[in-house]
Amino acid sequence: MKGLSRHLFSCALASLMLLGMGKPGTAAQVEIGPELNRLSAAHGFSVSGVEVLEDERGRSEDVDLYRRLRVLLERFDHILVHGADGEVARVIIMGRTSANPPPKLQINPESSADSASGQIELETIREGAQHSVRVTLEGTGGRRVDRVLLIDTGADAVVLPASMIEPLGLDQASLSEREVQTANGRAQALMGTLEAVWLDGERLPKVAVAFLDVDKLGASGLLGMSVLGRYQMTIDDENNRLMLTPNRGGGSSTSSLETQAVSR
Repeated sequence: MKGLSRHLFSCALASLMLLGMGKPGTAAQVEIGPELNRLSAAHGFSVSGVEVLEDERGRSEDVDLYRRLRVLLERFDHILVHGADGEVARVIIMGRTSANPPPKLQINPESSADSASGQIELETIREGAQHSVRVTLEGTGGRRVDRVLLIDTGADAVVLPASMIEPLGLDQASLSEREVQTANGRAQALMGTLEAVWLDGERLPKVAVAFLDVDKLGASGLLGMSVLGRYQMTIDDENNRLMLTPNRGGGSSTSSLETQAVSR
């Protein structure tokens, strides 16, 4: 009987672990502000905009710092600034991810002919009929910031708020000024080139970018055709996934884009 009891106990313990109890790395719900301040003190990065996190709760995973911050702030528009050593040096919180649709932007910049090397599948953040994805933007000197960008095939470039010029280490004097048309009327944009955009470990070099004042942009940013035009694109609406397959011709061309809504 003792042997049977030990066997039953072992089976019960195994069942609990399969249900997630005792499973390492399980996300816990925490108050975001205090948790972010604790991580800041432990790892030596600075934080700005923490006041928007009052009474907010989020997920905390027992993983590396970069992943932990991204999970903790997944519902908020934020920037992670990396130092020269590659470690997180600064966290900037700007507010909840906006659900408001941004204006379509037509600027027709010159596109890079760099090809994408592999198929990419990304989880999307769904707001109504709109999908956004998390990307890493690479500026000058290897500086990188993380950003949630709305997938927008109507924008010819990656479009960012002008406030991101400094975190990306770009020299504003080196950017060219161009008048563009937005849903809010004509506006002045600063045009330049990012060193790269990273999508799930895939580095896309020399990506055209436009910077707009936030009141003209109306969103946290757009992932436009200077990235999407290098791929055939499929959006799985039901499972919130974005699949990107490199164009067969290897170039950046709007004519090769195929957008589908997949239902399973």
